Amino acid sequence: MIDAIDLKIINLLLENSRWSTTEISKHLKISNVATQQRITKLENHGIIKAYTAVLDYRKLDYRTVAYFGIFLEKAKDYQQVIKELNEIPQIVEAHFTTGNYSIFAKIYAKDNLHLMEVLNEQVQKIEGVARTETFISLQEGIHKVVKP
Repeated sequence: MIDAIDLKIINLLLENSRWSTTEISKHLKISNVATQQRITKLENHGIIKAYTAVLDYRKLDYRTVAYFGIFLEKAKDYQQVIKELNEIPQIVEAHFTTGNYSIFAKIYAKDNLHLMEVLNEQVQKIEGVARTETFISLQEGIHKVVKP
């Protein structure tokens, strides 16, 4: 379904999603039309789902990064809990997992007090959430995208 040129396009967009079709075409030495057709194909097949920016949340005054595990009362509560977690703007990721937690999530907060408020006043009040366990990140040691 995808070939080496498609992979090169994907990798270029992972490096900088703002690259224009013209810039990608010049880099790969193929026409703009061919590049645009390939990008459209990757989008239509759901391989490229969105274009995004990488933010420095500290510069936006979010000084606390944390991960938390959610213990559900019942596994069947998963869909409803995820739906409600998605409404909390500070939660940026949530995964249905194996192991101790039913859900493992990532959150950005202004500070530790703000983190506690979001967890206590929003997350733990969601019906189906039995309890949570939180891990505060002291420093991000690795941040990269996986290149196919």
